[in-house]
Amino acid sequence: MVNHHRIAIYARVSTEEQADFGYSIDAQLDTLRTYCNLHQKSIVGEYVDRGVSGKSIEGRYELQKLLRDAKQGLFDEVLVWKINRISRRTIDLLKIVDELSQQKITFRSFSENFETETAMGKFALQMLGAVGELERNTIVDNVKMGMRRRRHTANSLRV
Repeated sequence: MVNHHRIAIYARVSTEEQADFGYSIDAQLDTLRTYCNLHQKSIVGEYVDRGVSGKSIEGRYELQKLLRDAKQGLFDEVLVWKINRISRRTIDLLKIVDELSQQKITFRSFSENFETETAMGKFALQMLGAVGELERNTIVDNVKMGMRRRRHTANSLRV
């Protein structure tokens, strides 16, 4: 049995989330550090993508580094504050978790506490991935609607 005490923490916040929901990087990191401390888990790496959308892996240099380090066996478990920190696209989320699993690395979310290795855990992961993607699409729609509204207001003021 692998000893799951070497932890890699991953945190991410997009600029919209930071502004709208206050998902601060510091709050995520503080929560995860405290959790690891309480459970005698050793944090061997912290990977933080600031101001980056969860829509793709591109531009998320810390996530890419985490995946490279996973292949080198530098940790046994990846811990995130919420599943949607890893990705807001279900397909990317499942690919990343599968890649970690192939390296015998456990994926854990502090907020959504379940085993991703079980059938029910995989199902829950897929459902939460779909919810994350829906949330992201809703944020994008709201931003576009706000921009259209501002444009319309600006145009009507010029008349």
